[in-house]
Amino acid sequence: MKNRGLLIAVFAVTLFAAALFVFNSLSSPPVLPEKITQSSASAEKDGSALFSEPMQESKPSVSSASGSAATQYEPVYPVNIGSETVREPALLHHNVPENLRIVYVQILNSLKEYKSDITLTCPENEDSFLRALIYVRDFNPDLFFIDWSVYNYKATNDKKVTEINFNFIDGNIPEKMAALENEVQKIVSQANRFPNLFERELFVHDYLVNNTVYSTDSADSGTAYGALVGHRARCEGYARAFQLIMLRLGVPCCSVIGTAENERHMWNAVDLYGEYYFVDVTFDDNSSEKNITSLSESEISHSCFNIPEEIISGTHSISPSGSTDKYGAYQNLFLPVCNSYEFNYYRIRGLMIENLEQFKYILEKNSSGKRACIFFRGAMPSPESFQQAFGEFFKNMYSSGSYSIYYTPSGSPVYRRNVFEINWENG
Repeated sequence: MKNRGLLIAVFAVTLFAAALFVFNSLSSPPVLPEKITQSSASAEKDGSALFSEPMQESKPSVSSASGSAATQYEPVYPVNIGSETVREPALLHHNVPENLRIVYVQILNSLKEYKSDITLTCPENEDSFLRALIYVRDFNPDLFFIDWSVYNYKATNDKKVTEINFNFIDGNIPEKMAALENEVQKIVSQANRFPNLFERELFVHDYLVNNTVYSTDSADSGTAYGALVGHRARCEGYARAFQLIMLRLGVPCCSVIGTAENERHMWNAVDLYGEYYFVDVTFDDNSSEKNITSLSESEISHSCFNIPEEIISGTHSISPSGSTDKYGAYQNLFLPVCNSYEFNYYRIRGLMIENLEQFKYILEKNSSGKRACIFFRGAMPSPESFQQAFGEFFKNMYSSGSYSIYYTPSGSPVYRRNVFEINWENG
């Protein structure tokens, strides 16, 4: 009996302990294992995480936003793009050739620590060294404090580069870096409120147009700092600022070097869902104002927003790789193919047309505002053909009266990029 009573007591205690354990498990939050992370600083320090290929992300759903077709003209519709989550920042380091990665990492890490005098642990031949230097410059637009046009290096008798000395800009670099970072975070935060990469990219483009004045009279005008903090920049500053913000938004973006209007010029190539497009914010900032503007989307030019090479070649010439320029200032070591129209601004907004009947449709849809801007896919008709189509539209729309119009002349750079704008008054 004693043994039986002892067994019953042990069973009761065990049952009570089990019940208590279950109660505590249900009432207390689970203890998760601590997430093991590697900071970007430590990853960049040893170069272990710089060169992995980016993950391929799926494209959001894209569909035509068909509306009412109650029109006598051939309709053209805007495109609906689905929503997607906010992305992690993107890097371009994986595009550095494998044989250049050691010297690339050492130069990059030294500059991020504000070291102007660098002794290379693995001396490199002059050609490879200069190419690595171009990758550092073109893949890291946040390195605004370096004068890339003036630097010195030492080489051994067998032309192996062992040391390099950079000139830094004047001023408190960490303080300027903090100011730049503050502006970048502000813009990225605002851009990420939009539902997809196209709309976020468009916000950045229009933000730079409205908040940057074209200027060559500042020491910072060729940098992202000049564009985003000083709000004054030349083409290189616009391009570096756009690249920096797009990378932070998780969008691969590089700078492109060439000429436009017979002058040296820089713009961008941006990767949306695996296809690259050219973007030139400088050329789209055609405001005559010499101060900050507040133009709406419809008032800003988008003739250089997500266009392929066959369109930008009407006004731009791309510099090839392998320039004889010793400092590599005007060559493109990384130049993606840009041949898609899918995320062109005018296609997404329902303003890309293929014939003059669609042109009349857009005129009709914008008749209350008496303004229309279109992108013509294919051989561009003459301004006279557009005027004739407008006359036919006006006769059908108003039945009487007269009109005066302003339209884009054929000699305009915008017209040579297949964009035609028309404004009219009727009386």
